Amino acid sequence: MFYQNGRLLQEPGYNSQTTIWVNVFFNAHDYRCDDLTIMRTVVTCIRTKVASITAHAMHHDIPFCISIQVPGGHNDGESILAAAEVSAEDIRAQVARGSIRINRALLFQGR
Repeated sequence: MFYQNGRLLQEPGYNSQTTIWVNVFFNAHDYRCDDLTIMRTVVTCIRTKVASITAHAMHHDIPFCISIQVPGGHNDGESILAAAEVSAEDIRAQVARGSIRINRALLFQGR
């Protein structure tokens, strides 16, 4: 989903029974937004609960989606979203520094 220093970052290994994903969906017109704006949108959507929580990363199956990995151990949706917000904010900060960029071909596939 992301590039760092020109190299595609591999998704970290995860245990499918304990890993949860928080998914944020976009529209085709968001293609015009830069990576930082997209990540600000991800953080805002998670913060305002305009995101889905699933056991599978939806960005593999659905275009216009960014999935944030959340390790297990959470008892409720609030704690899942809080952990996802921290992760998304970290990614947003890395995008702002220029060390990470979004894999736009994957995010906007079929556009």
